[in-house]
Amino acid sequence: MSEVSVAPGVGEAAPIALPVSTPANTSPLSSREAADALIKRRLDAAKSPVKPAEDSASEGAAAEPDQESASPEADAAPPAEEAPGEDVGEPEPEAEKLPPIEAPRSWTKDEQERFKTYPRELQAYLSEREQERDRDLRRRQNEAADARKAVDAEREQAVNARQQYETALPALLATLQQTQAGEFSDIKSMEDVNRLSKDDPFRYLQWRAKQDEIAAVNAEIGKVQERQKTEHLERWSQFAKRQDELFVEKNPELKEKETAQKYEKLAVGVLVNLGFTEQELNPLWTGQTSLSLRDHRVQSLILNAVKSAEAKKTVEKAVAKTLPPVQRPGTAQPRGAAQVEQIQKLSRNLTESGSLRDAVALRRARLAANARGAPKG
Repeated sequence: MSEVSVAPGVGEAAPIALPVSTPANTSPLSSREAADALIKRRLDAAKSPVKPAEDSASEGAAAEPDQESASPEADAAPPAEEAPGEDVGEPEPEAEKLPPIEAPRSWTKDEQERFKTYPRELQAYLSEREQERDRDLRRRQNEAADARKAVDAEREQAVNARQQYETALPALLATLQQTQAGEFSDIKSMEDVNRLSKDDPFRYLQWRAKQDEIAAVNAEIGKVQERQKTEHLERWSQFAKRQDELFVEKNPELKEKETAQKYEKLAVGVLVNLGFTEQELNPLWTGQTSLSLRDHRVQSLILNAVKSAEAKKTVEKAVAKTLPPVQRPGTAQPRGAAQVEQIQKLSRNLTESGSLRDAVALRRARLAANARGAPKG
């Protein structure tokens, strides 16, 4: 640490000695480090006491040899002056570290990792833009949802109004017919109409207006029936398509055309045996007519399916039992081996077909084998 002093002139106050710190290294300082150094120097200068004039004069005389021995650079260096308007105080603490900005959640993982490498200003800009976009998207979605609800409400109101209108048409037609029958009970044939047109044209016009009104209501009822029929066919087409898809999913072997045609013919035969006619089957299959589960033929079909399922369970239990040992060729078969083989064959047939006929045949074969004392299959 060295001191820099200036000799006092005539009529001048004694100078203040300012400590000058020699830097440890000669590397360039940052703006922050330079500011800290300047503040420290000013603090040290403010703390040093001011000496009297007589002491400063003697000290100035004694300091002359030192000044002569000092380097020209030190003589030329002016004393540090305090900048006007600046307050000397402690250095400000470093600003608190700001929290990181999260990447937009809608971005992919790679994009979020890349977001971390961006400058903070760019991160803040992108984050704000994404938030604005999300807010705009939510606003549009809410508007679309509100519009859809409004449309659905209007559609529901229109459907209800149409249903009320269509329901009221038959009643309106009946009222018009009753009114005409009461007012024009004497008009029963075209001769009466012709006579009415000649004898009483004004009453004829009234009768004609009633007839036109009845015809208009009848035409409207016809349109309603036609529209309802079209809607029914559309709904039936969608229903039939979906049911066929589900049926094939549960029975994948029917994906082959030949197999499907085979079982279709067998199914028609089963239905005809239950009492259905071929004239009934086509309208039922195409949805033109309906059939209740209470129909005796449907109940019989369900009962046969139940019996077939029970027989199939019985066969599965029988197959699970231990079969007799296999005989070598040329070895005499045990007693009842033929019946056992026949029962096994019938069991396989029933497992593959699930037919009630095969179940009955299997039951008869087992009864016969029990009667003969042969081993059960």
